[in-house]
Amino acid sequence: MTRPARNPEKVSGPLTQSLKWRVLRTRWRRQGPIWSNILAYLSVTAMVAGLTVLLWIPRHVFEAVNIALLYLLPVLFSAVRWGLYPAFYAAVLGVLAFDYFFIPPIFSYSVSDLRYLVSFAVFLVVATLTAGLASSLQRQTREAQRRERTTASLYGLSRQIAMVQDLRDVGQAIVRHVGQTFGVPVAIVLPDADGRLVETSQTDSPPLGRPLNPSVLQWVYRHGTAVGYGGKHRPELLYMPLKTEDTVHGVLCLGEYGLDHPFSPEQRQIIESLCGLAAVSVARVTYETQARIAALTAESERLRTALLDSLSHELRTPVTAIMGAIGSLSDDQISLSTQDQEELVSTIRDSVMRMNRLITNLLGMVRLESGLLRLNRRACDVSDMIGVVVRQMRETIGSRPVSIQVPEDLPPLVADEVLMEQALVNILSNAVKYSPSHSPIHITAIGSASSLRIAIRDFGVGIDPEEKEKIFEKFYRSAKTQNVPGTGLGLAICQGIARAHGGQVTATPGSPQGTIFTLELPWTPPSHEDKAP
Repeated sequence: MTRPARNPEKVSGPLTQSLKWRVLRTRWRRQGPIWSNILAYLSVTAMVAGLTVLLWIPRHVFEAVNIALLYLLPVLFSAVRWGLYPAFYAAVLGVLAFDYFFIPPIFSYSVSDLRYLVSFAVFLVVATLTAGLASSLQRQTREAQRRERTTASLYGLSRQIAMVQDLRDVGQAIVRHVGQTFGVPVAIVLPDADGRLVETSQTDSPPLGRPLNPSVLQWVYRHGTAVGYGGKHRPELLYMPLKTEDTVHGVLCLGEYGLDHPFSPEQRQIIESLCGLAAVSVARVTYETQARIAALTAESERLRTALLDSLSHELRTPVTAIMGAIGSLSDDQISLSTQDQEELVSTIRDSVMRMNRLITNLLGMVRLESGLLRLNRRACDVSDMIGVVVRQMRETIGSRPVSIQVPEDLPPLVADEVLMEQALVNILSNAVKYSPSHSPIHITAIGSASSLRIAIRDFGVGIDPEEKEKIFEKFYRSAKTQNVPGTGLGLAICQGIARAHGGQVTATPGSPQGTIFTLELPWTPPSHEDKAP
């Protein structure tokens, strides 16, 4: 358990005199509330006297043993209300009153029968044991209540900071909970990225009332020891370190208004427990932030490497083809037939289209990642849109037979036609790339009451069931397709475009082979802003 610093010589300046005052006040308080003790003994005396008066009138009706038992009532009440010593005083006073008023000879402490002395001794023993048990039960009850309050306070704070991921939000939650629990101003000080202690959050009502002492903050943060600091007629501040094992993560500052009402030992224990939980939460958020930064750095490096590798490969191939074709066309020493010239021009056109798709995908991914993608929605004819995509891909599709099934009664789709064509081009290009040169491709459009589904099926290498989600990640390439050129961006862009429209793209293995890509879009645009998430 962390204790406040008691050695004033460890801290210089005005803190020394403050700690001396604190030690003197603590010693004075340990003597106990004198007036409260006097009131307890006066109350016990009044109870015994009143009981004696009540029993005096019907003294001939009750036997001595019954009267003795009734004198146990003040003992029990005193033990529960004031503790052991007032209860023992009630027992002694009850024996004296019982002997003086009810044991012959009356109004005298002389005892005619020695058996009464044994009764007095048994009464004292029983009263003392009863008082001890009642006092012990009272202490256990107070301890249980203290633990319950501590547990409730810790549970309340843990609920507030369990899901918080930002360090400033954690500080605000800690300050708000501690301030509401004790009704005092609270401030939390945490180190910044350079290690300087910076006040993160402070209660507004009540305010702290005085500036924090930088030298005390540094001392508490460096030594991990609690310090009480204040002055006469000024609010006192309690500096508590937020410590986990050997690491101090910050300082919690609490204000004590006035010198006559400091935190009780029970409150100090609750504060120390809250500081321990707060330290764990601050450490958790700090380490999670560091882990996220490290993960983002690693992911950024991985994406950069993958992007450079993909670009170097994807751009080198068409550029080389274009340079070779242009070189052959421009060489006067090479005699080319009309068919050869057409093939070279076709090679240049295909290479340029490949580069154009690559650049389009890169720009689309940048717009998706930056959140700058905005949709230009308008009514689009689904059949025309699919026809435009197939005509654009005619050279790439080659000799593959393409079947298109679109119902004539499909209503127009409200969407960004340019982006939807880009998404369909990417899916169709993916189907062509990973299927044999003479395998068929089926394109089907099905409308329901709420959405449109466009399915593109190929009869190529297919995908494994565990890759149904991974293929939509940036730069992901299946082990089956490592020998096929590509960047791994096309399907990721399709998924981003679909989600911007409120839909999604799914992939399922075909039977007996191939893959079915399904683009599902709602007829009605989503109510949120037309902006990519």
